[in-house]
Amino acid sequence: MRRPIQRNEHRLLFDYMDESLKRAKQYSNFKIRLTVIQLVLTVVFLVIVLFSGTSALLRNVVVTWSRNFYLQVALYLAIFSGIYYVLFAPLDFYDGFVLEHRFGLSTQTVFGWLKKSLKKAIVSLPILLAVTEALYFLLRNFPNSWWLLITAVWLLMTIVLGKIAPVLIIPLFYTCRPLPDSELRNKLLELGKKCSVRIKNVFEIQFSKETKKANAAVAGFGRGRRILLGDTLLENYSQDQIEAVFAHELGHVRLLHTWRMLGFGATTSLACFYITYLLFARSVNLLGFDSIHDIAAFPLLVMIFVAAGLLLLPIQNGYSRYLEKQADRFALDHIADNKSFVSAITKLSSQNLSDPSPHRLVELLLYDHPPIAKRVAYCT
Repeated sequence: MRRPIQRNEHRLLFDYMDESLKRAKQYSNFKIRLTVIQLVLTVVFLVIVLFSGTSALLRNVVVTWSRNFYLQVALYLAIFSGIYYVLFAPLDFYDGFVLEHRFGLSTQTVFGWLKKSLKKAIVSLPILLAVTEALYFLLRNFPNSWWLLITAVWLLMTIVLGKIAPVLIIPLFYTCRPLPDSELRNKLLELGKKCSVRIKNVFEIQFSKETKKANAAVAGFGRGRRILLGDTLLENYSQDQIEAVFAHELGHVRLLHTWRMLGFGATTSLACFYITYLLFARSVNLLGFDSIHDIAAFPLLVMIFVAAGLLLLPIQNGYSRYLEKQADRFALDHIADNKSFVSAITKLSSQNLSDPSPHRLVELLLYDHPPIAKRVAYCT
């Protein structure tokens, strides 16, 4: 039976200093503004490329390079993505490097940021290309049911990436190794048995080379699944706090949250693709494109899909917050008392400069975890 945390302990654990709270609010506001700015500029970019004739010109150019439709799609996408990457690199640099250093959260060098950015682009392009090629195959051959079939492709791609990410993709960006502290590792493995979760090992992921933030996560599906603990967490938290955070991640595994989120994501993606299907065919005709598989209409397709995704985003984030709350309660039921859990999540929030109590609208639209103030409230 866990010991309830006392009111005075709650106050000590959740006592943000005025300056720390101010910095967290400032950091959060900057991140929100940058998200909005990037979204607006992306829409502006798509509108300009579409209505200036740039997209049609690009299509005409790649048509002269190859008669093969799918090679045309690949060439168009490569050039389109390259232009977008170059144009938005300064904003990405400010968001991921300048702002993080300004608030004392980053340990990354300029070279390190550039190397990671290029690596992300190189890894992302083949995945984007595969999905886009599949999409245009379906647009061309199944004009009335492509939205249903592309959802199946999305689901399959998500599962495949989930399988390979922990062993192939994540190690490209971060060093991962079995937890070196044998005493802590055995303690966490024992907790896994207590929670009826079969895990072979616990892994440390080295965040400290680029950030001072701390985190933990479940990555992957099935046998390839790993529970990852950041070295910034392991170095600065007590064993009881680490055990509490680990219990939260075990909750995600035991309660099948990865699969439940996958199923929910498939449902919202189906809705998103269906909305896109309804609007895209009408828009293509209005704007005078030859067909729905005309590659010149790609910016229009992206705009409609982004708009549909934004419409459904609050629903998906709301479900994610619900699952996070379940994992919190699972952790509380499997540790000795809730003091270590509350102190851990409060410390994480402070270290990562998370806004403890954002505006309700911001929470509904952007937060996939409950704000820390609400988590502390229902954990005590």
